[in-house]
Amino acid sequence: MTQDNVVSLVLASSAVARAYAPDLRAGLRRLLGAGVRLGAESLIAQHHTPAARSDAARVEDAGSGR
Repeated sequence: MTQDNVVSLVLASSAVARAYAPDLRAGLRRLLGAGVRLGAESLIAQHHTPAARSDAARVEDAGSGR
């Protein structure tokens, strides 16, 4: 590959990157937003699930006089 070909490839790549940057940025923002929503839904679902206490924890609470 000659130096002229490399320069042409770099210029063409930069033109493509500039042309598609707004679409790529918007797509990345949507993807990250969807990930945040899914993560929040997962945390909310975990929060509403009651935590099961072990028998050892119940015995300790009963023995402490509370």
